[in-house]
Amino acid sequence: MTAQTAWHGDITVNGQPYYTRHPVPDYGPNSDAYLDGLTHQQRDHLRAIHETAHAISALATGAHVHYAQITTTSLLANTPLTAVGTRTGAAYICNTRDGQSVAAYLGAGERAEDRWLRQTNLWTPLLAAGIELGAYSDRQTLLAANPHIRFGIDRNDYAVVHDLADQIIATHWDAITKVAGVLKARLHLTGDEIADLAGLTNGTHTCDYTA
Repeated sequence: MTAQTAWHGDITVNGQPYYTRHPVPDYGPNSDAYLDGLTHQQRDHLRAIHETAHAISALATGAHVHYAQITTTSLLANTPLTAVGTRTGAAYICNTRDGQSVAAYLGAGERAEDRWLRQTNLWTPLLAAGIELGAYSDRQTLLAANPHIRFGIDRNDYAVVHDLADQIIATHWDAITKVAGVLKARLHLTGDEIADLAGLTNGTHTCDYTA
């Protein structure tokens, strides 16, 4: 880790602390409650940044990307958002090479959103918490496969996941922002389209998925 992360367990999800990097009020498990300060356009852009970062982190580590897609906030307006992890986007990949690559892939979405908020001078601890809550399914996937990883425990700290993601994001930030703009407009991009836009190579397809 580049610096010690002090995790905060102010928010609870299903009776358990949900750790965030900054202290915030507990507005419940719905990440939408923390994002009220953002317009629909800004939320859509964050969603595109999130899924693009997943896809490009996969490409950068040699994986194959099938597609990335998002659903706009306006289309979700009539959908009750009562639980963490409501599906608002996806990046589907295969052929990941190693555990660190998987960790970077799963951490990239929330860390790219955080970076975008900072660069656009929108960042607040509350918005950052909403982003972290929005990564609930990503975190659960990683923790289910890596039960030794915890929050605030030495070299097994979840901050290592964020650090791995941050390194890839910093290297490919221009590509992430470029592709995210296209994804926001088109809502769906194939892996080959993402690779072409990013100037990267799409890895070998190794699973049973067919478009």
